[in-house]
Amino acid sequence: MGKQVLNEIILRIQLSNNYSVSFDSTADEGHVDLLALIIRYAQCDTPVERFVKLLPNQGYKTQEMFEKLIKFIADHGNYI
Repeated sequence: MGKQVLNEIILRIQLSNNYSVSFDSTADEGHVDLLALIIRYAQCDTPVERFVKLLPNQGYKTQEMFEKLIKFIADHGNYI
């Protein structure tokens, strides 16, 4: 079910042609720091924001976050 939802989000992102990516740091119940991957895009001239995935946080530097994003895109067949 999760893969179907993610595939639908990716399809809608592709149809919008423009999107933005946001990372937000959050801690789970065990106080483990995670990065929330959020993607914003337009659908019928309406902004849409979708939570996509929680990623393990291994640092706050831009390069580290960029590498996480590139890995996510590569893992999903470069469809974004």
